[in-house]
Amino acid sequence: MTDWHTQLDGTWEIKGTNFPMWLTDKRKNPRITYKRTEKNAVELLDLVEYEANGKTKQIKGIDRLVAEQFVWRGLGILKLLSSRWKVVTVKGDVLVIRFEKSLVTPAGVDVLVKKGAVIPNLQQRIQEHYKSFGLTLQERNELQWS
Repeated sequence: MTDWHTQLDGTWEIKGTNFPMWLTDKRKNPRITYKRTEKNAVELLDLVEYEANGKTKQIKGIDRLVAEQFVWRGLGILKLLSSRWKVVTVKGDVLVIRFEKSLVTPAGVDVLVKKGAVIPNLQQRIQEHYKSFGLTLQERNELQWS
């Protein structure tokens, strides 16, 4: 499927992760909104939001598709930062992404669900069929669920 990236538009809620930023009580309800830009190349506006101290915090960036993976570059003060990530699986309203270690973050994996979608037994399905979601056994074992 050559246009798999078109399925990314919208807001995705992080339900399973091994990323330390989401594993503390300091940051709650993490979600990512992707919106395609009007550029010819595959490019997404990338808005990460979460709740901290009763306020919504944001991290904004641009994702550019380069050889089947995205290169994220921060906007504003974060422009100096970049990272690489790729879509492992997109199955309807379930998205699995894997990101590489960057200057300020470790490598990790997120399991996301399209905002508003209800996926019965998601955790159990992924635990039992992790390979079909593109996860390794180690990633499956490291996932923590919200």
